[in-house]
Amino acid sequence: MATTSDTARTSANSSGTASSGGGGSESGGGGALSGVRQSAADAYQAARDRTSAAYGAAREAAGSVGQKTAETLDTAPMVAVAGGLALGALLGALLPRSSREEELLRPVGKRIGDTARQAVDKARSSARDQIGDLGGKAADAIRAAAKG
Repeated sequence: MATTSDTARTSANSSGTASSGGGGSESGGGGALSGVRQSAADAYQAARDRTSAAYGAAREAAGSVGQKTAETLDTAPMVAVAGGLALGALLGALLPRSSREEELLRPVGKRIGDTARQAVDKARSSARDQIGDLGGKAADAIRAAAKG
């Protein structure tokens, strides 16, 4: 079974800072502690380097995405608006309605619906009148062509 001093020696040997003799002497224990400290410092530095590299890569990627988004907005702003509206509609459909929201928005929704129905009715009426006028003009043109 391994003892504490054996474990410390093994740790020190793996970090390359073992003392050359000593067994369980204080100089060997100090070397083991120094090796553990060095290993911890090396691990900390490696983690810090990796974190710094990951941060730099993420920052560069975010800048690239921002630039591409700006270019897309410049070339096709209506696509961006349509996408934003679609995303908003999707989120609005997914979120539940509150009673307060219904209380406040029901009159507005009713007014919008009534206005839309009136607009459709007026458009139909106008289209019928124009078709009737065109039909009458076409009939008059055919009569005039047949006589003349």
